[in-house]
Amino acid sequence: MSTKPALLRAKLTHAATPFAIQSDWKTAASMLAVDVVALSLVFGSTVLASHQLASCIELIPYFAIVLVGFWAQGLYPGVLRHPAEEMRRIYSSFSIVFLGMASTTLLWRNTASHSLSMFLVAWAAAPPVVLLSRHILRCWLAQKPWWGVPAVVLGSGPTAQKVVRSLRDGMLGIRVTRILASEQMLAWSPDFPQAFGESRSTSLESHSRPAQYVIVAMPERLAVDLRHAIQYYCKGFSHVILVPDMPGLCSLGLSALEIGGGLGVELPQRLFHRVASAVKRIMDVVLGSFALLLVSPLLLLITLSIKLKSKGPVFYRHVRVGRNGESIAAFKFRTMVVDAESVLQNHLAAHPECQLEWQRDHKLKNDPRVIPIGKWLRRFSLDELPQLWNVIAGQMSLVGPRPIIEAEINRYGLGYDLYSRVRPGITGLWQVSGRNNTTYEERVAFDEYYVRNWSVWLDAYILVCTVRAVLTADGAY
Repeated sequence: MSTKPALLRAKLTHAATPFAIQSDWKTAASMLAVDVVALSLVFGSTVLASHQLASCIELIPYFAIVLVGFWAQGLYPGVLRHPAEEMRRIYSSFSIVFLGMASTTLLWRNTASHSLSMFLVAWAAAPPVVLLSRHILRCWLAQKPWWGVPAVVLGSGPTAQKVVRSLRDGMLGIRVTRILASEQMLAWSPDFPQAFGESRSTSLESHSRPAQYVIVAMPERLAVDLRHAIQYYCKGFSHVILVPDMPGLCSLGLSALEIGGGLGVELPQRLFHRVASAVKRIMDVVLGSFALLLVSPLLLLITLSIKLKSKGPVFYRHVRVGRNGESIAAFKFRTMVVDAESVLQNHLAAHPECQLEWQRDHKLKNDPRVIPIGKWLRRFSLDELPQLWNVIAGQMSLVGPRPIIEAEINRYGLGYDLYSRVRPGITGLWQVSGRNNTTYEERVAFDEYYVRNWSVWLDAYILVCTVRAVLTADGAY
């Protein structure tokens, strides 16, 4: 006969200070305030530019409707939202509201009505301004002691540790206030179901509400254990989040379903949605053509600089692995000497200490093959601008996995199946996540994550991050 499981005697909750209680609404109020400021700036600028000052009063209801839409989309306080998901929700809210505004204008047009052009300008300008304002606010307040919605984490294994690390910088709006280690909980046993009824003193329930969120990160426990943990340790919390250990599966855009009284999770397979793939291709052609037209003067300047400073061709065609494993010729500005291969072999022979770096990353931080202007082009990723031709031709995409050579396929292992499903991209998660400061294994993980979670909104988020990565030249060499 088993002994009765020992209860945790230590008090797991403490009376929350007024400071802790107020952090929930302070975070939400801060997000609301920055949205009001951003929207005021956009709406005010639009009205002033259109010289329709009388429209200010008429726009106030729409202004309020946008904020209501944000609230309905869960953007206050908007915690635990991936930037791509936040972007989708903000654009969806604006699109619905502005579609209603445009419809109202067309149906009840009069001399005081707003012009359609004013609507379009506001619709195009407002989401980027709101997103930028929210990002700036998070960067500014993330380390403040009151910032973030308090949360308790149940678990102490690798999954729980990963959760805590991801929340530490405060950018997701969650502040971990307490951790309950797995080994501190009851030694759950099906022989003693009554023990759980006697464990109320050990639950995290507290009338003072020190936290609203509890994150259950114990995938190593059995299903019955997790059910008991949620039932007896998660009382009083308005949000209970279960973090399973399911590596290799999509984590963005999941949908919960009820199947036979149980929980079903729908994993979006966006790569097989023809409409979504068509939208991605249209984005590549339209944005790629616009970008090529915009940077044409710069392309000409770089061409002349390479031609005058180094002997040899201006462009370099490198064979890369494309979609479905097909070989493509990716165009780049030549940044190396003509006899680059012999220079590399001579350098590795003279500097054996560089052999490990080359074998590990297929890159050298101080590469002797790179010409002087090539270092500048690589630092700001300007050498990859000719690949816009590859994008328009359908061989590459603006956003996608990092282009690899055939010799790298083996290093991708099973992940190569995911890699080969999409076109390689000029930019991607690797390029906006530290680039050469990351390990090769991390690069592969970035590519796999992108393919599993691909969406138009993730592409848009990466394109925005690319601008910052190029300007800061983070990890580029």
